[in-house]
Amino acid sequence: MGRLIGFLACLAAAVGLFFLATITPSPLPATARADTFSAGRTMADIAALAPVPHPVGSPANDRGRDYLIARMTALGLSPRVQHDESHRSETFGGEFYIGGADVENVIGLVHGRDSNLPALLLMAHRDSVPGSPGAADDIAGVGSVLEMVRAIETAGRPARDIIVAITDGEESGLLGANAFFADNPMAKRVGFIINLEARGGGGRAAMFETGGANGGAIDLFARSAKMPNSTSLSVFIYKLLPNDTDFSIPRAKGLPGLNYAFIGRQFDYHSPSSTVAALDQGSVQHMGDEVLGTARALAFSTTLPPREPDKVYADVLGWFVVAYPAWAGWIALALGVVAAGVGAWRAGRAGQLRIIDIVKGVSATLLLLGGSAVVLAIARQLTGAGFGFLEQRPLLARFGLFEVAMAAGAVASMMCTAALHAGRRTRLAGVWSGLLLSAALAGIALQLSAPTIAFLVTWPLAAAGLVSALTAGGASRERWAWVVSAVIIVGVTAWLGVFFHNLLQAIDVPEAPALIVWLAALGLWPLMWPANEERRFVPGLPFLAVAMAVPLYLHFTRPWTPRTPQAAEPIYVVNPQDGRAWLADQVDPGEWTRSWLAGSAGRPGNIRLPGLARPMSAVTATNVPVSAPTISLTRGPDGLVTLRAIPATGSTQLRLDMACDTLLIDSEVNGRTTALAPPGQVTHVRWQAAPEGFKISFRPVGPGRLTLRWTQYQDRWPHGARPLPPMPADVMPWDLAGSTVVVGARTFNL
Repeated sequence: MGRLIGFLACLAAAVGLFFLATITPSPLPATARADTFSAGRTMADIAALAPVPHPVGSPANDRGRDYLIARMTALGLSPRVQHDESHRSETFGGEFYIGGADVENVIGLVHGRDSNLPALLLMAHRDSVPGSPGAADDIAGVGSVLEMVRAIETAGRPARDIIVAITDGEESGLLGANAFFADNPMAKRVGFIINLEARGGGGRAAMFETGGANGGAIDLFARSAKMPNSTSLSVFIYKLLPNDTDFSIPRAKGLPGLNYAFIGRQFDYHSPSSTVAALDQGSVQHMGDEVLGTARALAFSTTLPPREPDKVYADVLGWFVVAYPAWAGWIALALGVVAAGVGAWRAGRAGQLRIIDIVKGVSATLLLLGGSAVVLAIARQLTGAGFGFLEQRPLLARFGLFEVAMAAGAVASMMCTAALHAGRRTRLAGVWSGLLLSAALAGIALQLSAPTIAFLVTWPLAAAGLVSALTAGGASRERWAWVVSAVIIVGVTAWLGVFFHNLLQAIDVPEAPALIVWLAALGLWPLMWPANEERRFVPGLPFLAVAMAVPLYLHFTRPWTPRTPQAAEPIYVVNPQDGRAWLADQVDPGEWTRSWLAGSAGRPGNIRLPGLARPMSAVTATNVPVSAPTISLTRGPDGLVTLRAIPATGSTQLRLDMACDTLLIDSEVNGRTTALAPPGQVTHVRWQAAPEGFKISFRPVGPGRLTLRWTQYQDRWPHGARPLPPMPADVMPWDLAGSTVVVGARTFNL
């Protein structure tokens, strides 16, 4: 019972320490000292720039541009607007995509003492997705950049120039950043980049991505960041993800820099609920506090961080950063192994160590990893929420409860695994030593294959090994040893709790935090070891019950409130070529959508509409007059074929899916060389905010057929159509809600 009480006490203390390490700081008021970052001052800019959605090319985006020009002029930045037609192509999931738009970047400059030094670039994007005010993504970043520039200027003229790039069209495919680094001469002067982003409406800001050869940049970050929140694990993982930010453009060119974002309150990501009122001002304050020190150090230094090999690093509960070269990871691993060896040696001298128990400890690792993954996956399934960006929103609406359930499942997995391995003849020291042995083997494997992330195993191993050495593998009865061990266990468990919390944000991969469960068990194991084997499952069962009951509660109760409304995306789809029309909802239908469709003409069904990517709830509707895009094909005497697509007046977006059964070479989009999909595959073209449209030229290798499907969006309901009924307070218009969607197809013989 004593160990169980100790376990629960350490767990409670670790939760408290974890909470302190993850809460955001109190926002400073607008009256704060001039040389500090103030969320109060920043919120004035955020409120002015994010009252309504402002996607690229929209009137609201134009108003934001004008506001930025005035604010940056007041800061002495002499802003200029970079007007550019920008497009970029990429492949994703084996598909070819081309995105384009007319963008307007707002560029300013703080003159330094030596304009020959490479400039510091502060960057954030000003556009939002359709339907979202984007107070967090990324007006919080824009406001933070302006406030940081103001704070830096209070210290006098910096050593180097500071370029401020407020980009446009990030949400349309990083188009503003692409235009800046491709066409703006100021881009050639950039020596270091700080980019600010957001994927949610709260939480501490994390420095989650760096340029290559980040050793010097990490040293700077470690000594200059206030309340740092970053690890080399996040840098490693982000390289593997398909995600992009504006920082992706300069990073691909080899430029050094740091990329920051906060990711809490993901319900608000790309959502109408991302309002100024919903934004956590503490997140804005932490963003500024963490970044300002680093930006100021760069601005007033005559040298930039050296390009050195990537470092192993991690913050310790937001207090400080531990960083070292990758080779030093072997020293950290050796310390853990030696400490665990001392604990095993002391246990052996006390007659508490057997080979069979060590084997059981190795098997405990497999059971911890597999068992906790199964428990976490079952808990996720019991919520009833689907997997996907929109499908997971019921969980994001009540993420705190979901996290409680998953944490309870983690604790239950650890306690039940310990209980399964306890027996009359089994000794704690041997099983624990086997558990630590498996961690040592994993540490060696990571040190050889991915040394920048090996710390995630070697640090908990070193801490658990030290506890084992102090307590003779758990056999010691010395009170002081257990008191010191408890302090170590609490600290490491809280530190690992931050990783558990961050991995849990990816709620479509519920098994991922199982790794953290195993690592936490390395230190908690002696406290979980049951003293009374006949009651060994009892302590873990209440946690397991919570892990199953809370998801069922989430499943069978309604998550939608005026603060966390259900998404609805009603659209009016018209095919002018055959006179058909539909009412449809592009997200999973809720009560409002079902009622709306049921009250309309036709019979609701889940059907695939022409030009739209996936099946959706729809009913047939009355055909109404709409304007279609102009699609034309011309052939030159030299064999060059030019496809021209011009959207109808008032359109916000034109999508064109083109496929050809012959090879197309010498391809260009608006005069720039761009690869098109090979025969039999589709090139997806997405163009926004370009009234003149776009042209694609190419030479077909031989005769063939070119098939086109187009989808045109207008951000208004069609004239003459039955108006949409009002939405209740717990339903919100998502993304392109209320749009008229015009679809069609054409085929050309080449």
